[in-house]
Amino acid sequence: MKLYADRPPRLAAQLLADLLTVAWIAGWVLLGRFVHEMVSALAVPGEKMDDAGTSLSAKMLEAAGKVDDLPLVKDGIAVPFEGAAKAADQLRAAGEAQVEAVSSIAIGLAIAVVLIPVLMWLMIYVPLRWRFIRRATSTQRFLEAGTGTDLLALRAISTQPLHKLTKISDNPAQAWRDGDAEVMGKLAALELRSVGLKG
Repeated sequence: MKLYADRPPRLAAQLLADLLTVAWIAGWVLLGRFVHEMVSALAVPGEKMDDAGTSLSAKMLEAAGKVDDLPLVKDGIAVPFEGAAKAADQLRAAGEAQVEAVSSIAIGLAIAVVLIPVLMWLMIYVPLRWRFIRRATSTQRFLEAGTGTDLLALRAISTQPLHKLTKISDNPAQAWRDGDAEVMGKLAALELRSVGLKG
């Protein structure tokens, strides 16, 4: 598989484009992590509420147990402490729900911040890159098989702009049919240049 062109200017452009693509993706990933951290910081009040609720509930239940154990005290005296413990449990649950909600939002925003620009760029870049790889690989196979000149000349006739073809010959198709080696060589070289390969 031919990943890069042989000709230095095109090779440099491809390497630069690949490096910029990697930098683009890395930049958006870093920004996504930053967004995740910033949004996750909003969960701190929920975490404190969760901790406070857990601690208060435990202390109220402990107090209810101690009050129940006191001699000469009616049995119903622990009920307010148990009610306070239930309220503290609700506070803990609210804090926990807030932490989960903030966590979900942080993950969703971070993914959106990364995926949208990265996918938009890759939808443009990957097909262009793949088209080059496919075309360069097939052209390289023609060259390695030793049958490249005829096929490359024919492909040049069918794919290259007319103004480039007429610089080589007034009638490149006729020259190809006649087997004109000089014209076919120039056509093959034109096709190789357009692909970025050396003959």
